[in-house]
Amino acid sequence: MSQRPDADFEQILNEAGIPTSEEALAEKLQAEVVDAGSHLSNDSQMSPFWSWVRAAVVTPAQWLVRVLLAGFVLPNMFVATAARWALELKAWELNVSVKEAEKTQGNITFTKANADDAVTIAQGAIVQTLPIDGVVYQVEVLADTVIEAGLPTGKALTQAVQAGSAYNLPAGYFNILPTELPGIISAVNEADWITRLGANAETDEALALRLQNAFTSAGSWHIDDAYRSIIASVAGIRSDHIFFLNTGDITPGSAVAYILMEVGYTPQSTLDELNQHIMSDGHHGHGDIMICQAIPDKYHEMTAEVVLVENLTEQETMLQLTEVQQRIRAAFRETEGFTDMTRTMPLSRFSLSQMGSEIHNAMDAVASILFIVDGEVQQDIISALEQPRLSGLSVIEGGTTIVERVLSVIEGK
Repeated sequence: MSQRPDADFEQILNEAGIPTSEEALAEKLQAEVVDAGSHLSNDSQMSPFWSWVRAAVVTPAQWLVRVLLAGFVLPNMFVATAARWALELKAWELNVSVKEAEKTQGNITFTKANADDAVTIAQGAIVQTLPIDGVVYQVEVLADTVIEAGLPTGKALTQAVQAGSAYNLPAGYFNILPTELPGIISAVNEADWITRLGANAETDEALALRLQNAFTSAGSWHIDDAYRSIIASVAGIRSDHIFFLNTGDITPGSAVAYILMEVGYTPQSTLDELNQHIMSDGHHGHGDIMICQAIPDKYHEMTAEVVLVENLTEQETMLQLTEVQQRIRAAFRETEGFTDMTRTMPLSRFSLSQMGSEIHNAMDAVASILFIVDGEVQQDIISALEQPRLSGLSVIEGGTTIVERVLSVIEGK
């Protein structure tokens, strides 16, 4: 689905023959006066009459056209260009609820120092990440949780300290205990750890896309947009991150809705909730079989060879390489950090050269960078109905130039 377009309503009015500038309005008014049969002998700009007309008629008319009509009324008549207040009114009109921010909830796995001991994880215990784009993300244990004797590990339900989709991180990111917990040696979020998606407050663009979809889902037939409207009502799921695969050639009336998250993987708990709502609770078309699944993943092994500027200290070098790694992981939707990095998408061509340019633009210390994907120097990652993911990422400091490295890879084949 496309992003919201931008319209120049002042230019549109001009093209429709409606004057918007003071000069054009004065000229139009003067022509109307002449057409009405009035003949003014003194029509110079210094004329007292026209000075009064400009002050009493032209200037207010220009404000009405340019500020009120072109700058306020017309933009807020259309979902594509409306401001927030107008979008919320249109949402009420279409029975669409604006999605509020939500806090991520999920199970953190704690490992005990001694499996034979019973250990209590106290309410409020914190588990956090390393800094990501300068931000440390924390989750806290919601209630006192006992890991019984004889069990080496146990899970405790946690909640993000703040709302937002940035906390929907993949496995392994929450792995630091800032405060020592008695009897515990480590903590980590494992795969499919999320029990409730975190979400940002719905943006104007995301709300506008759902309102656009509401028009086409208003009919009684359960077409794609009807299901898109149902699925996108869940906090944390954007309507333009839902992809359909119609499988009616196998089973009449069957289809799959693949769901992509802005950060991390689609939790099974969210999929179970959606499938319960659509299929078991009867929110589907007659004879339809609609199954919600996580978008299929296609994994890539990537090596980034980075040439840095000279005279960096060892610590500066490590910081630069770490930021390059975090930027690449953000581009592959592992985190919400580094918003200047373009994100990978299904059904698209992801330009590695563009990713390199974005790293260059943000990091003056990077002299050159080369990406080797699945053992080959590539320009693009082309995706079908699948989400590109990283199976492994190595960021190393290269001592050769990009041209020399490409030639060596080619000659080695």
